[in-house]
Amino acid sequence: MPVSLIMDAPITQALNGGGPLVEAQDAGMITFGSAPLHGGELLDAMTPELMDLIRPGLSPGAAGLLTAGSCPALDVVLTSVSSLDHWNDAAKALAAPLTREQLRRVTDELATG
Repeated sequence: MPVSLIMDAPITQALNGGGPLVEAQDAGMITFGSAPLHGGELLDAMTPELMDLIRPGLSPGAAGLLTAGSCPALDVVLTSVSSLDHWNDAAKALAAPLTREQLRRVTDELATG
């Protein structure tokens, strides 16, 4: 399955004000997403160009986590890490979420990649 089908569709739908995440929030549910910091198919999408678009200087895992964590209809992002350095990487990534405009550029790039 292409990475764009795994990741960008729910985010793009939420950016457009619809989709299952928005519907769940509208129904009063807390929405959860999963973004492994140092594993999973998302890392395959992290080209140097995409990582620079997301936020220069982040690791591939942190760039993916920041993208998932910036989804406007996502309340909680579950992640797993294997060391204190990975936790620090995750905290750094999520400290300043992407703006809607930045996130839209990322999802546009994922859709074409």
